[in-house]
Amino acid sequence: MISFLEGKIEYLGDKFVILSAGGIGYKVSIVPKLLNILSKSQGGVNPERSREGTQRASTSYGVDPVKMFIHSQLNMREGTFDLYGFDIKEDLDLFNTLISVSGIGPKNALNIMSSVEPRHLKAAVINDDADFLKKVSGLGPKTAQRLILELKNKIDYLEDVDGLDLGQEGHAMDALLALGYSANQAKDVLKEAKGETLENRVRDALKILGKK
Repeated sequence: MISFLEGKIEYLGDKFVILSAGGIGYKVSIVPKLLNILSKSQGGVNPERSREGTQRASTSYGVDPVKMFIHSQLNMREGTFDLYGFDIKEDLDLFNTLISVSGIGPKNALNIMSSVEPRHLKAAVINDDADFLKKVSGLGPKTAQRLILELKNKIDYLEDVDGLDLGQEGHAMDALLALGYSANQAKDVLKEAKGETLENRVRDALKILGKK
C-alpha cells in the first residue's frame, strides 16, 4: 500500500494531477482546493499550510518536489488502481473517515470534501442538519442522513464549531446563487467572507468576488 508520494508535477488536469516519482507517472485524484494551490504555485514554491493556517508541508509545481499523502484502492469494477492525494495528513484522515460510512466510496468522499468545509461537516453532523449537506454536496436524503448517523462518534477530532450558524451559511449561498454565481464560486468565497450578519457576509463575499 502506498502511504505517500513525493515527486514533480508533470500535468495538472481538472480533477487530478500526474505526479512523477521514481521514474513513474502516477495519476492522483485531488480536491479542487489543492488543485488551485498547485495551479497558483507554478514555477515557484507555495508557503507551507495546514488547516489552521500555520505553515506545514510545502507545495510546488514544475521544479521542486511535491509530497502527497495517499489513499490507494483497487477498483474491481473498472479494473484500475486508484490514488487519492492530500497535502496534509488531516485531510487524508477525514477522507478515510468518510469512506468508513456505508455507501460512501472514494469518489463520493472526495466530492464531499470538495463541497463542505470540515467544520461545516462537523456542525451538520452535530445538529442533524441533513438539509445543509444535501444543499452543498448534492447528497441524496438517505445518504445524508446515514452520513450524519455514522459520523456521530467519529469526528470529535475536527476543529471546534461553537457559534457556527449553518442556517446563515445556507442562506448566504442561496443569495450568491441567485446573483448568478456558481455553486463552486459561492462555496469558495464564503470560506473567506467575514461578517456577523447574513447581509454583511454576502456583502463581503461580493467584494471578494469583485476583485477576482
